[in-house]
Amino acid sequence: MEKNADQALHWLRLAVDQNHAPSQYLLGLVYALGAEGVEKNPQEGLARIRQAANSGNPDAQNLLGTLYVKGEAVEKDVAAGVAWLERAAQQESLAAQKIPGLLYRDGKLVPRDLQASFRWNMAAARQADMLAQFTVAEMYYLGEGVEQNRAEAANWLTPLADKGVKKAQLLLGKIYFEGQGMAPDYKRAVLLLHGVAVQGSGEAFYELGRLFEQGEGEYRNEKEAIAYYTQAVKYKHAGAAQRLEELSAASPGAGSFVQSMEYMENLNSALRGNMLAQYNIGVFQYLGKGFERPNYAEAAKWFAMAANQGYAKAQYNLGTLYESGEGVKKNLAEAVKWYRLAAEQQDAPAQYALGTLYRDGLGVKKNAKLAQDWLQRAADQGHEPAKKALAQR
Repeated sequence: MEKNADQALHWLRLAVDQNHAPSQYLLGLVYALGAEGVEKNPQEGLARIRQAANSGNPDAQNLLGTLYVKGEAVEKDVAAGVAWLERAAQQESLAAQKIPGLLYRDGKLVPRDLQASFRWNMAAARQADMLAQFTVAEMYYLGEGVEQNRAEAANWLTPLADKGVKKAQLLLGKIYFEGQGMAPDYKRAVLLLHGVAVQGSGEAFYELGRLFEQGEGEYRNEKEAIAYYTQAVKYKHAGAAQRLEELSAASPGAGSFVQSMEYMENLNSALRGNMLAQYNIGVFQYLGKGFERPNYAEAAKWFAMAANQGYAKAQYNLGTLYESGEGVKKNLAEAVKWYRLAAEQQDAPAQYALGTLYRDGLGVKKNAKLAQDWLQRAADQGHEPAKKALAQR
């Protein structure tokens, strides 16, 4: 039929007058949001929404509960909001079931109640809400609000994993690896975890490391574990970094392998022009990490690559090599050049080194004022040798 806002509102008001809750809710939205032929009136809208909520309309109860929880259009009252949400949830309102499930588990806005959280998440999960299904699985896995049951967690996770949900694939992979309450299935665990890891997940690389460190038969391989832990560290995974450190301390062979893995990771990046990796390779060569002895010439080569890209630490290290004559022919003028480039980037050790060269007249004409200036700049950054040098002047 032809659009007619006046007629629509006429019939809507007639329904409201007969306490028809869905019409009360709809009229509340019209007033709250404004519509053709109706002046926006948030207070009237809220009153109609409250009327509908009291009449048992789940949409109105859900909206009113959400407004109280957020403190929008009404004074914030989380307890009242949750009460309205639970009334809507009891009428199978999916949106209303999800919020109490979240709030009761989080425990920040309402007292933590894991059993209530599990109950409402389960209600939403049975309505095919994927986030609620994952939460139910996670709570079964952890034993939060329900008796721990890894097999039941796997039952909820499997359909989600099949749909490509990464969090579900990761947790299901852990369950197949750990095998608590069910037989371990390392093959399926590796497939799931590797699929997530290659998408850029440090947590998945870490779990693969754990699997190959703790697994059985062909799935127990320390080198594989170290390789996966090394990948996890690239994503700043603290647990992987700690485990690598523990493995290195416990076994010299493992420590050498860790260093070789780290060296190869940096070498690949360095060859592609990554200046931080070039600097790291220089450090490996200078310290002889993973090698029989230090190689200062090779260190100088890599430091020079990073220094020419403007990396201050590499510029400083290259300066020290030119000053000492390690790996390169001793050249104090070159040392001054690289120290200055690093010092101008606020590198405190370079500022100190440059200050001492000006103080002693090495590679440059002796200049007490410039020496004082550079030493002071290093000292201002908390550089202790610079502070001592100034104190002795």
